Amino acid sequence: RAAVRNVAQHGGMLAVIAESGGGKSTIRKDLSHWIKSSDRPVVVIEPYVIGMEDDPSKGRPLKAEDVVTSVMRRLSPSTKIARSNQKRLEQMHDQLKISAAAGNHHILIIEEAHRLALPTIRHMKTFYELDDGFTPLLGILLIGQTELGWKLGDGNFEVREVVQRLEKRYIEPMDLNDVALYLRHKFERIGTKFDKVFAADAVEAMVQRLRVTTETRLRGHRTLGPRSLCYQI
Repeated sequence: RAAVRNVAQHGGMLAVIAESGGGKSTIRKDLSHWIKSSDRPVVVIEPYVIGMEDDPSKGRPLKAEDVVTSVMRRLSPSTKIARSNQKRLEQMHDQLKISAAAGNHHILIIEEAHRLALPTIRHMKTFYELDDGFTPLLGILLIGQTELGWKLGDGNFEVREVVQRLEKRYIEPMDLNDVALYLRHKFERIGTKFDKVFAADAVEAMVQRLRVTTETRLRGHRTLGPRSLCYQI
């Protein structure tokens, strides 16, 4: 939460990575609530990602020009967007400078970022480097499942310039102690004692039941490994 808010206020590039159901959308909603409730001058830009895929045969990849268009429509909806990529980028840069001069910060949020194509990920460096002197103009928050972590791995030389500038934060599953505290908290909220409902060894049994072996594939390589599903409690 602190890392996400820091990017919204001060710029930078952050990837929040977790399994499906791990709390990624909750982090995004928490950021939106914090911006509104504390009246922060942060402009949130969220390109639509419905149908987005990194493989054109499965869906439509989100391209850099789509991001530029989203920024322009958010900051200056009445401006006619130029056709050439260079002119569009200049327009976006100018609008970000105008908005920043008015006291605003900006954050680009891309959900389902594990579906981003590698060329689009490489372009994040360009967006990250947009500035006005020493003032960064656009923070970047990528939110995705574990495949995003693979794409942004240190060994992926196709996106190394992005990886060098990016911070990764993982939302880890709860461990045994966390599960016990979480369930006791939830039961207390409804006025019930956890120990009256569950046996002493129930939590440990649940944690063991939610440890599975899964298969992952990346660039044709298949690996098997343990995975905890404790975030689904």
